[in-house]
Amino acid sequence: MKKIYLVISTLLLANSALAADNTYIRNGNIYSHQGQFFAGAGGATGSEFYKGQDHKTGVYFNGGYHGEDFNADLAGINYRFFGDNNSGINFSAFVVANPGFDASDADILKGMKDRKISGDLGLNADIHLGRGTLSTKFQHDVTGVYDGYQADITYYHPMKLGFADFVPFAGVHYYSEKYINYYAGVSKSDATQDRAEYKGDAAFSYHAGYALVIPITDNLDITQSSAHSHLSEELADSPLISSNNQWVTTLGVTYSF
Repeated sequence: MKKIYLVISTLLLANSALAADNTYIRNGNIYSHQGQFFAGAGGATGSEFYKGQDHKTGVYFNGGYHGEDFNADLAGINYRFFGDNNSGINFSAFVVANPGFDASDADILKGMKDRKISGDLGLNADIHLGRGTLSTKFQHDVTGVYDGYQADITYYHPMKLGFADFVPFAGVHYYSEKYINYYAGVSKSDATQDRAEYKGDAAFSYHAGYALVIPITDNLDITQSSAHSHLSEELADSPLISSNNQWVTTLGVTYSF
């Protein structure tokens, strides 16, 4: 299940960026119920990232606290150190993990060395443009696992549908050469007749999608999201990768308290 999120990595409260009473953008994330703890669970399904991937559908869990400046959940931790809810631009620092893989996760990976989970430290800038938010990120591996960096720029446009908050988004993500070769490269010792040696360059993924938050009570929300990502050839040409077009969709519930 963790492979679904490798590429779509990818999910500031201000008057100009407010979609409704509860849903807002901060540190490049779609949040709701500021100032509360939350717990959530649901199901997710997506395309096959690695060839012969065993699991493309599964359950997910999340929980934590989303505050005015500090946010912590299973997806990462971030802290806004410049700006406030009324500022046109905010800056945040964040920590996020990148999932690894086991050789048993997909047919194409059998016999390869496992890849470790890595951790990145990053800087985010959220810029408010009318009702939308342009979020930029730069992050670098601080665990010494892949020892590279990533960058992202995504535009979010929160809006109120009446029965729900709807947040469409689109953007581009950059992966450094070291990231590509750690998670999608094939060393000489790992190469086989069906898995050629591969060393790639830095790559991009272009993503678009939406998140839908449907309030049921003051504390309970139904959440649904979908996203599509198109991988540039530097990543998609790896013999490990199933397709240059990737997608994921989720459905779940979140309780805030």
